[in-house]
Amino acid sequence: MHTRRIKILAFTAATWLPLLGAVAIPNGANAAGTGFIAVQSSHGYSATVNALQLAIKKNGLMVMGKVNQKAILSMTGLHLEGGESFLVGNPRVGKKLFGMSPAVAAVIPARISVWAEHGKTFIGYFRPSSLMDAISNKLAKPGKMLDMKFHQIVEQATK
Repeated sequence: MHTRRIKILAFTAATWLPLLGAVAIPNGANAAGTGFIAVQSSHGYSATVNALQLAIKKNGLMVMGKVNQKAILSMTGLHLEGGESFLVGNPRVGKKLFGMSPAVAAVIPARISVWAEHGKTFIGYFRPSSLMDAISNKLAKPGKMLDMKFHQIVEQATK
């Protein structure tokens, strides 16, 4: 039996955004066709995190988990201005999606990230439709509905 090792690397936003061809992405821009959306917030980091969590709730979704990259990466000696990711979903919608294809677990709950760099705060995510459609054509329509929901959430959180 042959096994492969997979190496997972943690990158800061300053490292991986240039790889996607986008550093200072204008509001709502798509990074080099990848389906990545990044929007600069008009608020500071903490206010953006709070506004994002409120917008998620107002739009019928919930935070199902969090990853505080700032805290985790500080253990390595890297000190970020801010960095946190939220796993966002709705169990009722998830039930329907998992019924369509259990492989959707690779995408949902979906991830929305907030980071700060050079004194500016951003919210970013991959369009759920681009990821869900890659799993199954059956997931394209619900993915587009999630795209609209995420757009609303980010617009509310960054204004």
